Amino acid sequence: MTMADKIIQRAQTQVEPGEVIHGGFAAQMTIQNRGGGYRIVIATDRRFMVFGSGTFSQTVIKRLIEESPRDQFLGKPSGLFCTVTVGRETMKVNFRYFDQLRAIHLALGSRSLNSQPDAKGA
Repeated sequence: MTMADKIIQRAQTQVEPGEVIHGGFAAQMTIQNRGGGYRIVIATDRRFMVFGSGTFSQTVIKRLIEESPRDQFLGKPSGLFCTVTVGRETMKVNFRYFDQLRAIHLALGSRSLNSQPDAKGA
């Protein structure tokens, strides 16, 4: 079982009845926002949820920090880390979760990953 699988499995208790999880990943706070430990981002068919995960764990879901509309684009994953922003939370996502980012975008259906602006907005 991958870390993303563990995140998604543990997130099942955080969603509403009938809400479908499209993907999940762990992220690190950026240098400007450090001190908050890891974040867990869950994408459902209705919303994005950002949870605190603590300093040492990338799979434990502790408390809800942020909720945002589901229709936002998180950025194109590339390199070792990709910067994503969900609501007011700006985070770095490790390459091991890039497949989750792609799956989340593909689940939106009407948009193509290649037609979206890159993470810098260019």
